Amino acid sequence: MKSIFSIIWSKVKGFVERYPVIVAAVIIYLYYLLTSLNLFQHKGQKQTVLDYVMEFDSLFFMWLAAAALLQLQRIRKSFRQETEQRHKIERVLDRQQIYNSLVKDITMLLQDNVNNPLAVISVTTQEIRRRFESDAEIIRWLDRIDGAMKRIHYTIRDLQAYEAQKLIESSNEVLRETQAAASAKTPKS
Repeated sequence: MKSIFSIIWSKVKGFVERYPVIVAAVIIYLYYLLTSLNLFQHKGQKQTVLDYVMEFDSLFFMWLAAAALLQLQRIRKSFRQETEQRHKIERVLDRQQIYNSLVKDITMLLQDNVNNPLAVISVTTQEIRRRFESDAEIIRWLDRIDGAMKRIHYTIRDLQAYEAQKLIESSNEVLRETQAAASAKTPKS
């Protein structure tokens, strides 16, 4: 029995939220009908202008209350949409922070596992270069090793720059999408 009432209540609530103008109009015109019936019950009595005003005075206030209700519902809807947009942006930012920390971890791992051995190789090649300055063949091989180390170093640096740029581009794309969605949902006055 309780579930029937909750189902009916949810349907009525959904109808009121979806069609507030119709609900307000029905209530106002029902009140107008009741006051008109009350006025016609006393049709034999002499009515003054003040009697007519007193009979229908609350009708004006009901129109004002209906307008306030409609404005309140617009504000609530706008607030709900704004909250949804904020949650969406927060989820995207959380995802991007996780992605950013993952990229930093991978980059740090690469730097530690690649740059440290490269530093050892660089120090060793410099030492060999000092010892065998006169041997052109060894210097040529050391130049090749230095060139390969620089390429590895530049590749790691480019990877870091690419990941940072990719993170910025994805952030900008999400912000553009949310701004476009927000501007599309904004009611035009």
